[in-house]
Amino acid sequence: MDDHKKPPFNRRRFMQSAGAALATSMLPPGLQKVLAAPAGSGTLGSIAHVVIFSQENRSFDSYFGSLNGVSGFGDNHPLLQNAANGVANVFYQKSGSTIQCPFHHNLKTTAAECAADVAHDWTSGHTAWDNGKLTKWYSAKGGLSMGYFNRADIPWHYALADNFTTCDHYFHSVMGPTNPNRLYLMTGTIDPQGKNGGPVIDNSEKGYTWTTYAERLQAAGISWRVYQETDNFDDNALAWFNNFKNAATTSPLYINGMQRRAATAFANDVANDTLPAVSWILAPTALSEHPDHGPNPGANYVNQFLTALAANPKVWEKTVFFLVYDENGGFFDHAMSPVAPSGTADEFVNGLPIGLGGRIPALAISPWSKGGYVASEVFDHTSTLRFLEAWTGVQEPNISAWRRKVCGDLTSAFNFNAGDYAFPTLPDTAALAAAAATECKNLPAAKPIATTTAPTQETGPRPTRVQPYQLNGWGGAERSTGRYWVYMTNQGPKDVMMTAYVNAYRTDGPWRYQVTGDGVQAKDYFSVNTYGGGKYDISLYGPNRFYRRFAGNISATAWQNQPEPEVTITLGAAGAPIALSFVNASTTTPAVFTVKRRNAPADGSGGRVWTVTVPAGLTIGGSFPTNSDWYDYVITLSGDSLFAREFAGHIEGVESKTEMPFTG
Repeated sequence: MDDHKKPPFNRRRFMQSAGAALATSMLPPGLQKVLAAPAGSGTLGSIAHVVIFSQENRSFDSYFGSLNGVSGFGDNHPLLQNAANGVANVFYQKSGSTIQCPFHHNLKTTAAECAADVAHDWTSGHTAWDNGKLTKWYSAKGGLSMGYFNRADIPWHYALADNFTTCDHYFHSVMGPTNPNRLYLMTGTIDPQGKNGGPVIDNSEKGYTWTTYAERLQAAGISWRVYQETDNFDDNALAWFNNFKNAATTSPLYINGMQRRAATAFANDVANDTLPAVSWILAPTALSEHPDHGPNPGANYVNQFLTALAANPKVWEKTVFFLVYDENGGFFDHAMSPVAPSGTADEFVNGLPIGLGGRIPALAISPWSKGGYVASEVFDHTSTLRFLEAWTGVQEPNISAWRRKVCGDLTSAFNFNAGDYAFPTLPDTAALAAAAATECKNLPAAKPIATTTAPTQETGPRPTRVQPYQLNGWGGAERSTGRYWVYMTNQGPKDVMMTAYVNAYRTDGPWRYQVTGDGVQAKDYFSVNTYGGGKYDISLYGPNRFYRRFAGNISATAWQNQPEPEVTITLGAAGAPIALSFVNASTTTPAVFTVKRRNAPADGSGGRVWTVTVPAGLTIGGSFPTNSDWYDYVITLSGDSLFAREFAGHIEGVESKTEMPFTG
């Protein structure tokens, strides 16, 4: 076997290159286990270096909404807008009477590479969020917030997605600007209780006193460094802390956390195999991708660091490189953010939720994350710290209990048993950056493009990582009280936030539920007699395209003067079909259901439409196929135009692939 086809992780060299003076027995227990694991054993022990590069101010949809196989513009179940809003779904944003859909920036006719900045502060962020309804993005952020790029515009970013792993449920930590989000990235908190200079919800830098993760690494004898040039766009969160502000120039905090370095410093350390265990990288202003600085000059800068790693395979073969963005910059994203239930400790400031914010582009780049995968576990900036926790054993107590339960540690984005150590060929970023400079110099400024046509997404599947969820949801009427009940379970090991929205008959909500990862049933009821005269239309959302919809009428005269029928769902193991139960509580009338499969293979194999007739007083069950463990069914009832049940999601357990839904 070629030496570059196996991980050359050498623990003695790791200890030396890390500059650790402590004996192994003095290291944290977690890192002792890492160092004791056989090299290349398919564990975190294969890693010697973790690099975290955070660029600026882009949303997931603005970069990857049109990327195939991710939760993007082609989502079959975007957040429905309440009937009172007069638009179909979240892709149709209103400002007054004007409707605006996301529009594609035209790089051939405008200087969209250097389009102007849009609002991304705490106030406008919460306004656009609109308590989770996402109805005010256009009105709060302006027209430019609705622009997006596609593969032709940012081919390097798409090449990274096609070669490595894209995290399509990575949310920035705070519904606010740069500084609070970078504080979460490097310290795990914004001090919401105000004990050490916080809470930080703006770009203030008054001198904070809580402990940073870099200090915890220093205390544990684990090497770390911030790579920053003279111009770091003021993005170094460590510089906002008194311990770093006041550090002597000879101290490790100053040398590793404050000292400015040449642009070549990282490449030199890689070439000499002296890269520290943990690195944070900050870009200069013009290369940060922060508007009005473009994606492609930023790509050219980030690519220099990846090129340095590729130039020394012995370092690349033991490195994990995370490319994330500090916040969405105010740019539109259609996904609803998981938000803590009211009253959750350390998750609210002045009565408003801290986060999670919107989705941002996030890529896991390493030999163990190759293959163009998508990982759909919920992550935020604390997830990078928790990855470091899992690897080093050095804990970050600043992270709130809620985030630990709901946000993952990024390990699900990797398969450490399947390393591919060849570095892929990526597009020429120097040429892309040069073209961007020409466009910005010669073309007119970018302006919003009016459109009421929803954007589209590339077709084709993408392999998926296994997610730590197994979600289910179903409903049932309680006619005696005028209630419709919604039930939720999660058989996976990780807690999950589910959110219920009413699509008609009332305008309040949504309602949030933390569904624990132990299979314990959560439930809630909706007083449908009170608000809809028996009519209801409720949608339930969860991560990784989980969706349920319950619509109908429970009033006595709604369906043949008989109790409204019901449909429930049971999920089996990966590779197995789903089971639907059709319940007819009528004493006189048969119920005729139509079941339509929305994600059938294009050739129609496995069936697309079924008719299920249930005699009065009976329940009939049936098995219905999945497609790579994805299911997406809509069920209607003859004689009841309001009745609808929709069940969509994924059965976890094995790596599979995403499938574009069949909607014909």
